[in-house]
Amino acid sequence: MPYRISDLPRPLIGVLTSSGLAALCGTAIAQATDESALEEVIVTAQKREQSLQDTPISIAVMGQQQLEIMGINSLGDLGEGAIPSFRVQPLGIASSNLVISIRGNSPSDASEVTRDPSVAIYLDGVYIGRSHALGMELADLQRIEVLRGPQGTLFGRNAVGGAVSLVSNKPSGELGIKQTFGAGRFDEFRSVTRIDLPEFAGIRSKIDFIHSERDGWVNNTQPGEADYTAYDKSGGRLSLHWPVSESVTLDYSYDLSDVETVQNYFQFYEDNGGAFSRERERMTRTRAPVTSLDPTSAEQQGHAATVSWTLSEQLEFKSISAYRTLEEENNNNFAGALYFNGLKLFSETDQEQFSQEFQLIGTNDNIEWVAGVFYFDEEVEKDTQNFFTLDMFGTQGLAPMTPITPPTTFDSLQRGDDVPPRFVDADAESTAVYGQVAWSATDEFQITAGLRYTEDERSGTRIEEGRDDFDLETDNTDYSLTFDYQWTEDVSTYAKWSTAYKTGGVNTGSVSLRPYDSEEAETFEIGLKSEFFDRRLRINAAAFTTEYDGMHLDFSDPDIPTIVDTINAEKTVDVDGFELEVTAVPFEGLTVGLSYTYLDGDMPRQPNPLDDGAERRFSLSQTPPHAGALSLDYSFAPASYGLLTAHLDVTSTDQYAYVQHGGFRLDGYTLFNARLSLADIRFGEHAGALKVSLWGRNLTDEEYVVYAFPVGGLPIAVPQAFGDPRTAGIDFTYEF
Repeated sequence: MPYRISDLPRPLIGVLTSSGLAALCGTAIAQATDESALEEVIVTAQKREQSLQDTPISIAVMGQQQLEIMGINSLGDLGEGAIPSFRVQPLGIASSNLVISIRGNSPSDASEVTRDPSVAIYLDGVYIGRSHALGMELADLQRIEVLRGPQGTLFGRNAVGGAVSLVSNKPSGELGIKQTFGAGRFDEFRSVTRIDLPEFAGIRSKIDFIHSERDGWVNNTQPGEADYTAYDKSGGRLSLHWPVSESVTLDYSYDLSDVETVQNYFQFYEDNGGAFSRERERMTRTRAPVTSLDPTSAEQQGHAATVSWTLSEQLEFKSISAYRTLEEENNNNFAGALYFNGLKLFSETDQEQFSQEFQLIGTNDNIEWVAGVFYFDEEVEKDTQNFFTLDMFGTQGLAPMTPITPPTTFDSLQRGDDVPPRFVDADAESTAVYGQVAWSATDEFQITAGLRYTEDERSGTRIEEGRDDFDLETDNTDYSLTFDYQWTEDVSTYAKWSTAYKTGGVNTGSVSLRPYDSEEAETFEIGLKSEFFDRRLRINAAAFTTEYDGMHLDFSDPDIPTIVDTINAEKTVDVDGFELEVTAVPFEGLTVGLSYTYLDGDMPRQPNPLDDGAERRFSLSQTPPHAGALSLDYSFAPASYGLLTAHLDVTSTDQYAYVQHGGFRLDGYTLFNARLSLADIRFGEHAGALKVSLWGRNLTDEEYVVYAFPVGGLPIAVPQAFGDPRTAGIDFTYEF
């Protein structure tokens, strides 16, 4: 029987965070006599290595061991809610393109190349401008840092929702090999290779390679065509670390990824047109043969060079230079779910970006400071063409539900003529200067102030039944102010005020191509960082309120849903919330992790410019009122045959809207995952060690939805896509 949060007397995590659990953990820890303690978590959120507990920021961290235990190999794997306030869902038209939200702020359409994201993604300090291939596998990560709330006075790119920093392991300079082979349901196969090479000519190097593939679990009944939800991903990374001198080091990396994914299959949650019945149970076969259906392919590569120069004991200079390219061929076939004769969206995107950042990091007596200059330049070309592949109602003279071969551009259900192609050429340039100063007024009290000034330019051309040009220039100044007080050695509180902005743009799917202005965010936050019982209980919490002025909203034409316009909200949007993270070692061998997020968003009705100004109901997408995660890790006593560990994690998510105008489809879910590992299996003193792991995901086979949206103004239909069913498998890892 599926477990749903709506079936529980209250949200699961609300029970787990009750005073009873705190008392239980406190009693168990107080009575324990072993010397187990939580490991110190080191982060670089403020551009210098600091303990998580000494960083007055709401931040969630997942280290390498935790990522491996939970089977998190990409940002997409965090979509189940392991970090509750950090939401990830696949974009409806391409599962390799991820829609990322922090604290309820996410882009309406992550595929739009003339729009900036709400959450900034950094790979080893390099800003990644497009989300089109974020579903790639990640190579040898040391940790993931999720900074919640407006960012800008410490990072290169401004972000209203937050920032995600992906930190990779550097080469060690010693020979080491780690190889993982894994297999699972739906013919899943995964191989991860890491080779650390001995230092040569003073240069340390490391090579990583990842390949993963899986068949689709929704069978396309058309022979010879792809199955929905299948994927094939490959990626590699070369890392070099060169200590040029005692004061200068150079890090260089080259990464390449090739991701092929077949979109999620959309079923009818509602069908107000009456052509189909409701499809509310998860389907494993298509309702009709779908042709043509090809994977979406996204290839990206990047070069990054970081120079660190220690000018003195108090001053460090850092330069981060990067060049990245992205090529995507997007193939999507909605098989009738949009009422457009099996609408197939085809697009090609070519993107190039260059970024340069200079940083000065200084320390002087009771002052720590950071100053930076950031430059970002992007060029994007995107060509789009709509095809129609299924004669749903016999309007093409064929039998209903007959594949149209070859696909046609003639749209008999919309305008009665050929749908023209769309060509977009867009350029973006951003320049910013930022700085932050932390002053320790006393040993206990610290004041931190930050400032950022940004100039953005966006220009381009759209050709679609004519030529339209756009040219936008914006600038903005953002601030941050934090007061941090250390009450005891292990307990501190902070109060923070910060602002950020997201530059305006145009929606290339609109008729008029009219521009929209910037979106601005202002957040007030208070937080607690604490540890107890000789660092065997850690409790961190934050409460915040955020106001968004001019939030970007998308409106669709009620008659032609493929026509979309973006405007700035006329009314202020408010989001209030609370975040709690608890980690405890009740007794030796057992670690308990608990995290919970409460979000309360107020989205006033807004007038629809495409429907004669009629007010439309909007929701904050990816904003569940309650969401939480619980993890249990137990290490058994070491034995002669190896070290046995067991892991269980539960993520629980309250109902929420998947898109801003998607209040027609809400649902909640609870997912259970587990892993049992036997490590340190040795075959000789110098032969390395083997680890064998059995794992399962979605153990209760919960039927949960990962994306849904309304079609038309009524709506005519509400399509929905389900998440993966229960999967299980085995991994073998050899390391020496």
